[in-house]
Amino acid sequence: MVEVPCVVNSMGCEPLCVGEIETFYKALMENQYAYEKLTVDAYFNCDYDAALKALTLNRTIVNADIAKEILEELEAVNRSYWPTLRK
Repeated sequence: MVEVPCVVNSMGCEPLCVGEIETFYKALMENQYAYEKLTVDAYFNCDYDAALKALTLNRTIVNADIAKEILEELEAVNRSYWPTLRK
């Protein structure tokens, strides 16, 4: 995944040069990418561990114990919509 700020107009997409990304902001972007990728992987592979890792990385949770509780509740409530997660 590559995120590029750009201007979109009738001539197409025009990328904007922003220079080097500071370490803090780069880490935020990489964390978000990892969360999103693990979430997709968990769904398509029915992978409990990937789902737990994704929730642990989520900036609103960031705690493995809380992430596990939330995942267990999400799985129970959405069982008819989600494929069974392999543990």
